[in-house]
Amino acid sequence: SLCFLFILGGGPAVDKSKLLSRWRTAPRTQSVIKRGFIQDDNVLRPKTSSLSFTPSLREGSHRRMIPLSSSISSSPDPDSPISSMSPEARGRKRGSGRQERPQPNQQNGDEGTIAKEGRAVDPGELLVPPRLPKHPTNDKVNRILERCQEAITAVYAKKVEPPLKPPSSRGKFQSSEDGKERGLESKIFSNANVDLGKIDVVGFDYDYTLVSYGEELQSTIYDMAKTRLVEAMRYPTNLAEFSYDPAFAIRGLAVDLELGWLCQLSHSSDVVQAYNGRTKVSPEKLFAAYSGSSAIPPEKRKERFKPLNDLFSMAEACLLADVVDFFVKTGIPFNPRIVVEDVLKAIGSAHISGAMHRAVLEDVEKYIEFPHHLREILERFKSSGKKLWLVSNSQFWYVDGGMKHVIGDDWRDLFEVVIVGAGKPGFYTNDNPFREVSARTGRIKFKPIEQLEEGGVYTQGSIKQLLRITKTSGEKVLYLGDSIFADLSEARRSYGIATGAVIHEVKEEMDKQKGSAMWRYARHTTHVLSHSFRLIQEEMGLSRSADDIELLDKLESEVNRWRDIQEHVINANFGSIFRAGDAVSKFAASMRRHADLYTSSVENLRFYSTEQRFYPDGGHESVPFNDPLLDYIIGDDSALL
Repeated sequence: SLCFLFILGGGPAVDKSKLLSRWRTAPRTQSVIKRGFIQDDNVLRPKTSSLSFTPSLREGSHRRMIPLSSSISSSPDPDSPISSMSPEARGRKRGSGRQERPQPNQQNGDEGTIAKEGRAVDPGELLVPPRLPKHPTNDKVNRILERCQEAITAVYAKKVEPPLKPPSSRGKFQSSEDGKERGLESKIFSNANVDLGKIDVVGFDYDYTLVSYGEELQSTIYDMAKTRLVEAMRYPTNLAEFSYDPAFAIRGLAVDLELGWLCQLSHSSDVVQAYNGRTKVSPEKLFAAYSGSSAIPPEKRKERFKPLNDLFSMAEACLLADVVDFFVKTGIPFNPRIVVEDVLKAIGSAHISGAMHRAVLEDVEKYIEFPHHLREILERFKSSGKKLWLVSNSQFWYVDGGMKHVIGDDWRDLFEVVIVGAGKPGFYTNDNPFREVSARTGRIKFKPIEQLEEGGVYTQGSIKQLLRITKTSGEKVLYLGDSIFADLSEARRSYGIATGAVIHEVKEEMDKQKGSAMWRYARHTTHVLSHSFRLIQEEMGLSRSADDIELLDKLESEVNRWRDIQEHVINANFGSIFRAGDAVSKFAASMRRHADLYTSSVENLRFYSTEQRFYPDGGHESVPFNDPLLDYIIGDDSALL
């Protein structure tokens, strides 16, 4: 990227073709630098500068302009193991303060680690507990801050293990399969009451539900779409050198069709952050782009934004960012809307043409992650008297090839109804008739359908016709799928069908959290600071002095800084799919609204009875409701004993 700064800054004439060659062949390492961090001598640490600000994107709102990283001292506590590290290990050398990108293989995104002295070091080892400020005159507030400081330092000194899960689970649950304890990543979480004993039909989507795919599929889709852009749409041949970057984007983003930005929206539809290509958009540009407000009205949101809510959209997000980034950095004029439309068409062609599906079936071992317990689960449901439906948008030849691989040639014997080419979400809103598909030739027949024969294969149709023909009530059906809007929202809203979302990121994010001391320290620090923030405001009463406001600003800045550290562990660009800054993400809010249950894999059903009763449990991100460290802050000295 330095070569483009050189172009913008003037200087002698440069051979542009050489610069393009250097740019496209340079290592595209995912940076570990993020807002609120400094990378110095291979050491990741929070910034301590007070010069960086995030302005409110909504004038007149409660979100005042506050520093991202306050000038609060971050001296290590003498009891912390960090204080015994060498100056080199703690990265004291600041140099010029310039942020350096890591070299290839310097970052391990899965473990949240960076290379240091020939070994993998969790950045949590390099963090120090915050040194909290004091109130100039309010001794009661200072007492709360002192106890808060002690509670945080106790964890960093490894005197106390932070209790990050409710005591009802202790981070584990006991399965009915073998009585062994399982991690929460294997749990089914509930947003509503669901009694499987009253469910007569369990329906499944196919892609990313009954079968899951590895990153190789996203890379293949990316390459197919990239090739179409270059060969059929005459995009610059330089794009042919690009490759899919699995660490860049997350699910739940939205494409601004006018600007070509990848945006992250909160539950209230605020644009929390955006990327123009691979460059993060400044708060000032966000403020200007959305007319002084980051909140987008519903009618404009539908026209201007395209949501990327399913896992197939990850290749789409990465390719769009790469194409826009190329045009911006090479100075080639372009119309963002046209580029967005072309990328969407190129991605769509990989699906519509069947090229992606043929590639998968030609090498199922490469693309499909084998579900070792899927047949066992389906047989258990069937033997319990429940009927099984498969309703997929994919074509029969593709579904048949995949199911034979993961279940066996007799897979259709397990299902009462098999519907392919369903056209969801329209399947839930139209009243189209069904057509039969020949399982031998794949030919679609013309005869009218009045009954759905067990073992038969059907296409098109609608949920209305399906419930009528099978004489089934929507309240007796549980349907599981990976797409909130294509699979679940209309099924639940229009027909009362119980819904289950398969969200693979639940396990992925939990694995990163468990494997990172950095995340545990940041999670604990954020939790304790947020709790003390509430206590302090109660102590301050109704009127606020200038000293009160200054203290609250500093504490709020610390909370934001440590929350950024948490999010960085999950994804260095966008954080968790369930969070958008300090708010719940649009994706998470939609999941809570439209999914009665959610889990990381259909295979987690094996841990539960076919008569299981689920009750709302607060979800996998629920905060502790009985935390001894928080009890210590309000005066319970025994909490740290």
